[in-house]
Amino acid sequence: MNVNKRQKLPLTRCNQQEDSQKDLGRSSSIEQSWHGYALDTLPPEVLEMILRLLPLHDVATSVRLVSRHCSTVAATVLNGVFLAAGTRVESLMKRAENAMKCAKTDAELLACSKALNALELIRAQYKMLRAVTWRYTHPPTKQQKFPRLCFYAGSLLDNLNELLGGVAKDYAYFIGVRNPDSSVNCFVATCKRFMNFFEKVSERKVNRSALISGCKVIDILDCLIEGRQVLSFKVIPNKRGVGGAVGMKLRYTMKRAWFTCLEVSKNAEENSWRDEQRFMYLRLRRLVGSMNEHVFEILHYEQELLLQIPLTIPLKPPPASTYSGYGEYGGRFFYYGNMNKYAYENKFLHTLNTANMAVETEEQVQNPSLFGVTIEIELKCTPELAPLAVRTILKSDELEAYEMKTCKNQLLYLRMNVTCSASIDNRLPGNFVWELHSPRRVHQNL
Repeated sequence: MNVNKRQKLPLTRCNQQEDSQKDLGRSSSIEQSWHGYALDTLPPEVLEMILRLLPLHDVATSVRLVSRHCSTVAATVLNGVFLAAGTRVESLMKRAENAMKCAKTDAELLACSKALNALELIRAQYKMLRAVTWRYTHPPTKQQKFPRLCFYAGSLLDNLNELLGGVAKDYAYFIGVRNPDSSVNCFVATCKRFMNFFEKVSERKVNRSALISGCKVIDILDCLIEGRQVLSFKVIPNKRGVGGAVGMKLRYTMKRAWFTCLEVSKNAEENSWRDEQRFMYLRLRRLVGSMNEHVFEILHYEQELLLQIPLTIPLKPPPASTYSGYGEYGGRFFYYGNMNKYAYENKFLHTLNTANMAVETEEQVQNPSLFGVTIEIELKCTPELAPLAVRTILKSDELEAYEMKTCKNQLLYLRMNVTCSASIDNRLPGNFVWELHSPRRVHQNL
């Protein structure tokens, strides 16, 4: 017998090895299918409940990219959280105002004041975020010509939830270690970066005509803290008495601001209608945001002075601040900006010291009421394209019925007339007209 010859294994032992290999293969395939398809097999309602327990940053950057099913449910979760945040902010502001009235100590009064100031800044940013995104994340018509977009800024929503949750637990959340100038300013900076990216990437893909972006210009200007005036508003019914058209005239006044447009040589490559719209939204959004920041600086400073609370560090007035922006596209160069009260006084008011008077008198070089920007808007559109502020006034039942029937017969005419007195004083063009028509036509005149 050859000792090197391999011995035969029993038949039962071979069958056992084959069965074990089959079991291993079956278990590995089951494990792979469990990892690959478990999320897709869950009903949307169940998956939505699970995703609400996760950090929204993970939902936006990881779960949303797994599959189409996960993307749809994740978009529903993210859009819903953003929509509900507005109600939370308003509720917390009412609570803070009531708590401020009932405060018994200086510490409680200061905590409520700081919380209310921070909530005002957060609400202003939320309104601007909503003005930029709501027509795409929550389209006004059910027959929109593009898929509903997702509010994919998960880290921004996590930051917002953290701020609102901290204020809800303790009004002193913004006092001490948690400096409101750092936490709220970080949130504001994140909002600005997201809006820039959303308009440049997401909105640009779907904004093929004025019938999609609608009255976004008015939504942005409506975010102004002060200076908005409704000159006229009417709903013109059609022959059937339903829907029809919305007619509005509005005026926006921005003190200590400027907006100038100059004609320059046109680049042949700068002929994109979408980019032309995007840059106009960007200019107005930056100007409105800077105006609001300067208004809040003065308002919060004056409110803290009225509290008359003894502080270890005395209050100082806000520093002189000036914002300016510029950009060129399509043969037009825009220069815009504004300054706060103290920057205006330093630049246009000078102090005269007289020998006979011990007090200082201020002589005004230029009338502050004349130094500013006035934007007048004339609008006529179908209800589904109306500004966000108007949709709450219109009857929702009639509006939804009208949108379902006459989505094809959309109408939009928007004329924005910008007047800048500072440009006229400096012998620059002081009037700029920007028009939107339906269908896809844009006219601009100086």
